[in-house]
Amino acid sequence: MAPQAPSVIRANVKTFNSKGLVDVSEPKALEIHEIKSLAQQYAKATLNAQKAGFDMIEVHAANGYLIDQFLRDKTNHRDDMYGGSIENRARFLLEVIDEIIKVYPVNLIGCRISPASTFNDIDDSDPQNLYSYVVTELGKRKLAYLHIIEGETGGPRDANPKVNFAELKKLFKTHGGMNIITNNGYNKAMAERAIENNEADLVAFGDPFLANPDLVKRLENNYPLNTPNQRTFYGGTEKGYIDYPFYSD
Repeated sequence: MAPQAPSVIRANVKTFNSKGLVDVSEPKALEIHEIKSLAQQYAKATLNAQKAGFDMIEVHAANGYLIDQFLRDKTNHRDDMYGGSIENRARFLLEVIDEIIKVYPVNLIGCRISPASTFNDIDDSDPQNLYSYVVTELGKRKLAYLHIIEGETGGPRDANPKVNFAELKKLFKTHGGMNIITNNGYNKAMAERAIENNEADLVAFGDPFLANPDLVKRLENNYPLNTPNQRTFYGGTEKGYIDYPFYSD
């Protein structure tokens, strides 16, 4: 069965299957009724999370996955109500958010975006205008937070000068959004500086948590950090998963 996407565009990336690392297959373009059904499935997943005791929900609209594919014009070549204009390309994300709001209150919902990232062969010709609209609409819904990846995923923070992150953060809050979470390549000093300068309310850490099971304690006490080994990321074994040591004097 072919994967589903906004348009029939094969990504220039690879994936793992039983044969190892292989090219991804060509997707099938979603029909409008299928897109509507997917928004309902997000709501059902949210309800299941609520029943399981999750405190909050974060909608993943980043990193080249399905919602991000609808947002970007490199991957969305549709000519219907879900393609073409920025408003149409953002429609699926906002429908998902509006369905989730029926389950969780807005102060318990966040959204993650990656305006400058080309991860998973994703891109857009005008990311500033696209994401200005997106964060404005998310702000109007008064979400708990906007989680924004600054720069390339796992790469340089300033990889895409077409995106003004400070402006996006300002738009989100100006229109009613509550908090900003920043992410991408931060260390403790950078995180503290971002918060002190009102560039963020919180800072998220990714790779350091993979390599440091006691990261919070290490940051609190200024202990040195283990260095993550990217070759073991998502490898499917204990290597790089449960074998990093805790700090010891």
